[in-house]
Amino acid sequence: MVVALAVFDFHLPTCRGLKEKRAFLRPLKARLRGGFEISAAEVAHHDLLQRASVGVAAVGPDRSGLEPLLGKVVAFVEEWAEESGVELTSLRSEFLEYGDVGDAGSSFGAEQEVS
Repeated sequence: MVVALAVFDFHLPTCRGLKEKRAFLRPLKARLRGGFEISAAEVAHHDLLQRASVGVAAVGPDRSGLEPLLGKVVAFVEEWAEESGVELTSLRSEFLEYGDVGDAGSSFGAEQEVS
């Protein structure tokens, strides 16, 4: 199992209130969730009006399937920022590999009894 993570940091220079910040973030997160079937959330800078960070995550069986998806997500976010007049100040991403999660004797986590 592989988890793809990315964090996008934005500078919103014209944002003067929380409504304006939400007007940028809410549709971005909705489009990411619906269009790419990934998780997306505001992850930092909740108390700052002109800064925002959005984290995304996707899970798959291997990295080869997630790399193209993450590339499409990055391209979409870059275009969204440009069209919105917002500066994408940084992008961080990584892939976390957990081995063979479904195999008996897997080293992933501790097995718990389900009732």
